[in-house]
Order: sequence, then C-alpha cells, then structure tokens
Amino acid sequence: MRPREWWSAGGGPVLWLVAIDRDRPGRRQWTGMAAFTQDDVCNFVREILSARCGEPLEVTARPDRLVRNDLAVEELWDGPSRRFAVEHTRIESFSGQIQNTAWIQKLVFPVRAMLENRLPGYFELSVREAETTRARIDFADAHAEIVRLVLETARQMKDGDSTVLASETLPFKVGLRRRHGNGSRAVLTTVIEGDLEELRVARIRRAFAAKCPKLVAWSDEGRGSVLILESSDFQHANAWLVSEAVRQVLAERSDAPDIVLLVETDGAPMYGWVLKDGPQIGDSVPMPTGDRCYTQGHVTRTWA
Repeated sequence: MRPREWWSAGGGPVLWLVAIDRDRPGRRQWTGMAAFTQDDVCNFVREILSARCGEPLEVTARPDRLVRNDLAVEELWDGPSRRFAVEHTRIESFSGQIQNTAWIQKLVFPVRAMLENRLPGYFELSVREAETTRARIDFADAHAEIVRLVLETARQMKDGDSTVLASETLPFKVGLRRRHGNGSRAVLTTVIEGDLEELRVARIRRAFAAKCPKLVAWSDEGRGSVLILESSDFQHANAWLVSEAVRQVLAERSDAPDIVLLVETDGAPMYGWVLKDGPQIGDSVPMPTGDRCYTQGHVTRTWA
C-alpha cells in the first residue's frame, strides 16, 4: 500500500490502509471481534489436518490445563498413525491491534450506517490509530459529531478531493476523501504510523519465540508440532502478507514447527491456510483439493 500524503499535514507521512467492504454481495460476512473461540479455531485446524493425513485426529490431552509450567502445550492430537503437539496464538499486525480494532468498532464504525444514503457519492473516512487509541469521549457524542462534520463537508467536495476534519468536540481528527459521485456510501479505515510490514514481522517473531520452545519440548517419539496463527485483522493483513512475514521468521529459527497454519477469523466462514508443511513453505505446500485455502464447513473427509 502506498502512503496517502494528504494526511501528512497532520504530522508526517503515514500508511493509508483501505478497509475491505465485508458487506459487498458475494463476500464473506464480516463478523467483528471474538466471533470465534479458540476451540472453534483449533477444531477447524484439526479437521484440516485430519483431511491431509487421511485419518481422524482426536484431542487426547490439554497439558497446559494440567501441567503448570511454561513449556506445557495447549493440546495433543492423536490418530491411528499420526500424533501432534499443538499451540495456538492470535497475531496482531501491530502492537495493540486487537484492542484498537475493538475500540474503533465502538467509536466510529456506527458512523457508516448513520451516513448510509445521506452522502453525495462514495467516500473514505480515516482515523489515526494513535489518536483513537487514547481518545476518551462518549460514543454517541463522537458519532453525532463525525456525522455532522462529514455531511457539512461532503457536499462541497469533488471527485478526488480530500481533507482532514477537526472540531473541539472530537479528541481526534477524521480524514475524508471523495472517491467518486456514484451511489451513497462510506468506508472506514485506520491509519498506522510506521512500517506496517516491519511491525507485522516483529509481532510474528514474538509469537514464534513464545511458542516454538513449547512445541519442541513436546515433539518427540514421532509426535509432530503444529503452530496455529489466528488473525482477525481484515484491514491490515491477509494471507499473503502473513505468509511472507512467517517466511522471514522461519528463516531465522532452527526450531521451526513441522506445520504452521493461518486461520482468518475476521469473516464467516473461517479460512485456513497451510503456510508450512514439513519442508514445504508458502506456495510450495501441496493442496490436494486444488484450492488455495480450506473453508470452514467444507473440509472433505478423506478416510473410510
């Protein structure tokens, strides 16, 4: 993504990140935060590995609930001939992303519905992550003020025009850009200061540092290791970006898990991507079904 310099007047160049419109027909339904539990995610991955192994895998133990030490893994999966030690972790695109996303949902996402069919065209609204994270304001007051500012300004804008809205009521600024005059719609985005790819790699590096020693400790006598990465960031991440970051981190480690999967939980159904399977990484990972990823509810049983 390229920087949008029109925000730079507010304090230096930033990275502009366009939100995916989850309500568009034919797309997955955006679920918001915490729509799926960790058990949901692990069960989905267990279905995937069962299909890839050609045999049913069952949860036989949850060591971290019984063994009170730092190296206890979360689950053990056993089948007739395959056994796995499993760790799960949620990854962020930047520090505090999960908390920030939840906060912005409450702070500004209702504005989109309030502006529906009231705008003279298609508009992008943006807020700075750093400003909204520390903002303290009644949500209803924020919604009303943002709507007022946008409606007052939007009617004066032409296609391609952009501006930054501010008022004494709001403790943060709102970027506004008119893309075109067709329809009446607004999409919302957040703006992150810094190199997002470096931030992503740093967060994934931290996840591997926390999880790999546990998996090594429990991966012996033929038991493979599985690391499940869960991402619910529909604005700043996707499978390709995470895969590239994981590739960089894998190259740094001598204790990499046997299998690494990414599960996207930002929409329903969940999507599952096999990022590493044995020595195969990224696009070289074989996909027996021919699909690029697995879809929750559509994993085909491969054993009698």
